[in-house]
Amino acid sequence: MKYLIVTQTFPPRTGGMQNVMDSICKRLSINNEIHIFPDHFLSKKYSDSNFNINIHNNFSPKIFRPYVKKKFLKVICKSNDVIICDSWKSLNAVPKTMNKIYVFAHGQEFLTKEKKFKKIKNSLNRASCIICSSHYTANLIDKLKISNTKKIVIPPTYSLEKTSENKIKSTENSEVVSLLTICRLEKRKGILPVLRCLSDLNANNLLKPFKWNICGEGLQFEELKENIKKLNLSENVFLVGKINGNLKQKFLESSDVFVMPSYKVNNSIEGFGISYVEAAAYKIPSIAGLDGGVTDAVIDSQTGWCVDPLNQENLANVLKKAINNKNLRQKYGLQAEKKFLKSFLGEKVFRKFMDTIRV
Repeated sequence: MKYLIVTQTFPPRTGGMQNVMDSICKRLSINNEIHIFPDHFLSKKYSDSNFNINIHNNFSPKIFRPYVKKKFLKVICKSNDVIICDSWKSLNAVPKTMNKIYVFAHGQEFLTKEKKFKKIKNSLNRASCIICSSHYTANLIDKLKISNTKKIVIPPTYSLEKTSENKIKSTENSEVVSLLTICRLEKRKGILPVLRCLSDLNANNLLKPFKWNICGEGLQFEELKENIKKLNLSENVFLVGKINGNLKQKFLESSDVFVMPSYKVNNSIEGFGISYVEAAAYKIPSIAGLDGGVTDAVIDSQTGWCVDPLNQENLANVLKKAINNKNLRQKYGLQAEKKFLKSFLGEKVFRKFMDTIRV
């Protein structure tokens, strides 16, 4: 039996689903023969150290790629092989004769115009199982009334491992509460409402000393830069820009609260929120939003706070608790780590995934 990965999202491109597909592929390849059908060029270097991974690049124009993939699959796929798709769109490249099909559903892809629903429904009806990133995603799929396919919720944290036991806290300015954000800088991440709220609280001396490192790139970078200056937060808030893995780890090891109260903007929403779980692995509680799948990743008043960032009064109360109450931060941080080890550890969610596709 072989595993065939049919995907439009894969490294070296970056993103949540890219990480999911990469982790699934690498974990599967330890004991199984893997064939990857990407939607862009994938260097043979990806498989150089693993002879179980086979790459089938597709150099045709975008409009023809599903048809070319379909021809590849007809040649390679046998009746007992398993096909894994990154989304409903990739099912268009799977031949009708194949029936062991497992497809991932993240969430945002179902916030679309109703005229697309029939197309999505027809595609998903072909799957053996839909693997949902969150209960929010599962509820979206319920609304499509897909009758022929079962579904299961598995958090998309396949890449996450247990971290070091020790958190690093600098002795210099040890009383300064360290806030952290790592994300693509865009409106729905809720950063600007937090800046405005922090400015008001700080001006009225309602917060203990704090600093906030905002890491990432995006369309909102310049707007945030201007507001940090305008809101008199230049001594507290720092736009770090893009960071590598080593710097990311250092920030996580030395931070107290992860801040990303995301909310829905048009049809853009957080399908789950892996960043919150990455923080939880380092005993860091999160300030998250209420929309989308984030409430699967952050349990309100247990592993952090879930708040509507557009409600400035509620956001202010959460920020005061998070910054001013060290005992509460530490309590939520420990509970966040416990939840991570129980429900989000990569090896555990992969085991649940394997139990699903073996049925």
